[in-house]
Amino acid sequence: MKFSSDLINRMRRYIRESLRQGTELLWAKKWEDTKRGIKWIEDIPGISPCGAAVGYNYLFIMTRILNEMEPENVLDIGLGISSTLISQYFTHHASEKGNHIIIEHDPEWIKFYSRKHRISDLSVIILKECIKKQYAGCEYNAYKDFSDDLKGIKFSVISIDGPMGWDKPYKHSRRDILEILPDALDDSFVIVMDDYNRKGEKATIAEIEEVLKNNSITYFKGIYPGLTDCCVLTSADNKFFCTM
Repeated sequence: MKFSSDLINRMRRYIRESLRQGTELLWAKKWEDTKRGIKWIEDIPGISPCGAAVGYNYLFIMTRILNEMEPENVLDIGLGISSTLISQYFTHHASEKGNHIIIEHDPEWIKFYSRKHRISDLSVIILKECIKKQYAGCEYNAYKDFSDDLKGIKFSVISIDGPMGWDKPYKHSRRDILEILPDALDDSFVIVMDDYNRKGEKATIAEIEEVLKNNSITYFKGIYPGLTDCCVLTSADNKFFCTM
């Protein structure tokens, strides 16, 4: 019995999507187990990963990073579920000199988020206009004047989930972070890139790795698959975050 190429491709897509959905359910269970006994997360508002939001793999990874690193300075690129989790940590756990800087391009989304979600006194939302930039002959979304307001700050944790990127035709995505590396990295650091399953985010991670290599910074890399993939880059002392 012969099958058409179209049917075979649809079957392959179905199998891939089913595997990703199953993996996502496992991450949801791991996150629920991880939250038990962590005081600062006990009263976190309801979180429902879906659509363009980060997934349960991200929530598991970032919960472990925040709880075990106890960072003072976090850069959170893209306002959303990531911000709810990190802000919760800063509400309960960070010192008075801590900084949670959130970069977001949509003023209406900022209003909605601020009205509906709790935000810590140490969390600051900075509005940056979303513009189009060109790199290597390709157009991508970027934040205007991204590095303004970030100069001179060293971050232990950088979370990258913005601006918006897509599978096609974007060959490059979320490249703003390259403007401030490696100067913005603390000696002990973790970088988390969401949507690493996409071509543009993969390209940006490769560029970040080049920056680290060119500046003789030893780093480790881990990939966490789910409905979307998360990529983690860490300094040598935090390499265990790559294999959780």
